[in-house]
Amino acid sequence: MKKITLLLFFLGVLWGGPLDFGGGSADTSFVDKATVALEKRVKDYPGADRLYRELFYTPVWVGKKGPTSFGKALLKRIQKDRTIPPMLGLKEDAKKLQARMKELYASRTSLGQKIEMELALSRLYLNYMHYLLYGGIDWPAFDAKRKALEKKYNAKVGWDYYRPKMTPASLLVEATLRGDLNAAFDKAEPKRFRYRELKKALVRYLDIAKEGGWKPLPPFKSIKPGTSNPAIVPIRKHLRLVGDLRSCESPDDSPVYDPCLQKAVKRFKLRHGLKGTAVIDRATRRWLNVPVAKKILLMRLNLDRIKWLWREEAPIRIELNIPSFRLYFYEGRHLVDTMRVITGKPNHPTPSFHNVMKYIVVNPYWKIPESIVKQEMLKHLIRDPYYYERRGKILKRSWDENSPRVDPGTVNWAKYRAKDKHIPYYFMQVPGSRNALGKIKFLFPNGYSVYIHDTPTKKLFFRNERAFSHGCMRIQKPRELLKVLALYNDNIDVDAIMARLGTKEKKTIGLKRRVPVDITYLTAYIDPYGNLNFRKDIYHYDKYQLEHYAYNPGRAGMAREARGAKPAKKPTK
Repeated sequence: MKKITLLLFFLGVLWGGPLDFGGGSADTSFVDKATVALEKRVKDYPGADRLYRELFYTPVWVGKKGPTSFGKALLKRIQKDRTIPPMLGLKEDAKKLQARMKELYASRTSLGQKIEMELALSRLYLNYMHYLLYGGIDWPAFDAKRKALEKKYNAKVGWDYYRPKMTPASLLVEATLRGDLNAAFDKAEPKRFRYRELKKALVRYLDIAKEGGWKPLPPFKSIKPGTSNPAIVPIRKHLRLVGDLRSCESPDDSPVYDPCLQKAVKRFKLRHGLKGTAVIDRATRRWLNVPVAKKILLMRLNLDRIKWLWREEAPIRIELNIPSFRLYFYEGRHLVDTMRVITGKPNHPTPSFHNVMKYIVVNPYWKIPESIVKQEMLKHLIRDPYYYERRGKILKRSWDENSPRVDPGTVNWAKYRAKDKHIPYYFMQVPGSRNALGKIKFLFPNGYSVYIHDTPTKKLFFRNERAFSHGCMRIQKPRELLKVLALYNDNIDVDAIMARLGTKEKKTIGLKRRVPVDITYLTAYIDPYGNLNFRKDIYHYDKYQLEHYAYNPGRAGMAREARGAKPAKKPTK
């Protein structure tokens, strides 16, 4: 046991300084005795056994004459972290343990009492690290809801989540070697999707809530620029609180909807996914009436979603957020391009997952899923077998584009009405201006059979809410995305492809430099320009997840589950 203690000590020196055991790190006698005692006692503390196995049962938080540097850092960190959900009670626990620690070392105490304090601090660490790493979303409950929705919609309802690779134990072991506990806490938190910026915004909104937040507005239909309305005064106060209304000459008690406030209203509307007009309409009023407590809850929920997104960073990447209907292409932290997106309808939702873009298809065929044939096309085929052939959708014997064609008039379509009856033929739409995939398709093979593609229905991009597809993502500027990909792939000949777009000849191009793609569902997030955004919950996922969310103040029984809760056992994908 002494060899293990000395090994940890010297490794600590090598990695940046030994763990201070509160009375002299060279006092290996205390550590050796505490290690023996810990190995016996830890069995009675579920959850802590794995932690101490990886630490060779070496004490981390308490020393012979006082708390270790880690013990002090743990208590300080928790008491300073304003984002901890109140129902976890971690701040109160840290405060009590700090007082008990002071009493413990103010008088002569036994080794057993120090070990009890050590284990109490380990429980505190595990609960805090659980919050940082995993959050409070009940993923198994959400999975059950998704499966129910799949039966209801007869369509896939996908949301892949990725368990963090580090654990509370591995992070603490690394921290002891490096001599820095705060580095472990920082490493536990995601570095992507502007997690830290959203966390800072949460602190700002907690301050707003502490000051009383904002009150519901008096009823009105709409307020136009230049008019006077009693609601203008509370609106002015609200927008000043959240930062949309900055320096302005108008007095705070003015009921006139002046130009200065109009600019603030436009900013507020854009941040909430509304058109940036100056009219304060019903949709604007609904967002203004969302209580600060609800927005805080949404920010917590989305922070916890980010914890389960793909954490590995890539030099170039695509991020697409479903509720914001927008795609972003990044190189490092630099935004290279962004464009509007059409996503899946609520009964054909676009899945949330991570994948890698590998191919581009110019002049693609649209291979129509059987679900669409049965749900939407069959009724027309029964009345007129050639209805879709006249619209460029041909019938084949297989998914092979060169397979023999089938005369749709020879098929008895009525017999395929039954849900369990498989149609042994395959519809595909030939390349052309009317093709539902447009002229370019961007492929990242996945289990959901969805991809990013062009579309002939350009007018839909002018809608504010753009949930119209069967799950795939139609983009506003496919040619621009092609040009961006060409910056990183010298095998993409843009001029040659542009010429081919004038034909109906299909061509598949493999990307030399493949691009990671993250499809996310974030209803509260920080955009590339540093603005806090909120979006409508188009698929009702906020609603479903909040029903079982551990940090929802309105959820019964939540406090019991939040303390020491175990993360969902979902394998990393």
